[in-house]
Amino acid sequence: MEYPKVAVQTIVFSKVVKDEGYARVMNFLHQIGVKEVELSKVPVNRDTVPEIETLCHQLGLHICVMNVGLEPTSPNDDVLNLQENLDEMAEYANRFGCKYLRIGMLPYWAYGNKEGHLRYAQRLNIYGEKLSHYGIKLYHHHHEFEFQKYQGIYGLELLEQNTDPRYVGFELDTHWLQFGGQDPIHWIQKLEGRADLVHLKDYRIVMPQEGVLGTERSPKVLRKQVVQFAEIGTGNLNIPAIIDTCIQTGVKYMPIEQDTSYDLDPFESIRISIENIRNMGFINCF
Repeated sequence: MEYPKVAVQTIVFSKVVKDEGYARVMNFLHQIGVKEVELSKVPVNRDTVPEIETLCHQLGLHICVMNVGLEPTSPNDDVLNLQENLDEMAEYANRFGCKYLRIGMLPYWAYGNKEGHLRYAQRLNIYGEKLSHYGIKLYHHHHEFEFQKYQGIYGLELLEQNTDPRYVGFELDTHWLQFGGQDPIHWIQKLEGRADLVHLKDYRIVMPQEGVLGTERSPKVLRKQVVQFAEIGTGNLNIPAIIDTCIQTGVKYMPIEQDTSYDLDPFESIRISIENIRNMGFINCF
């Protein structure tokens, strides 16, 4: 049996990488036994690619997924995008042996409208077909927005139904599925064959200090703060069952995406997640 591989997504290390470069983070991942890395919220360009490539070669790491924008969003946006940089991103992916590019967010013009979802699906098909000539598959990473219904159909279903499975897949996210009122296991099973990538991200409820101390007593205010991202195994999700489902459905990579570690050091945050996954018995996923 081929097991999905645990990866680490670099978002939680974005400040470290921007301040210091990649070496400290990559060496840490090597030391804790992680071999797969998803690049997101860190600079990937002609200046940084040689460093990434060298470190991966020296440390035995592999870039399994890379973030890319759909189109430029602002004059100061430093994320390479498919509208302007498709060939350049494909070049970097091929240098890394990376087979997946992922768009991290639904475009703003698709928020809350069916027509926007259909337009976005069309764009995914166009760029996905172009990337296929490089041996790369294009993926969409969802949040909670895709679980608004349009005439009884979820936005994510609109994307699924209107994209070509040869070119377009979906990076499911366990936290945002839960946040959107969904069962992560159901969606991993539902999108079997189109969801090679599943973000492992736990979901916890923590009363903010304002509530604990009584300085804020309004439930309406506190409810906006109680949901947090969580280290794997420290939240409310059934992570062992989720990973078992990933194994059963042929998922390829399970990147840990810890958007923020709050007051915890990001290196310790990732270490906790990795140790907990190992303690759950999923040694074969490393």
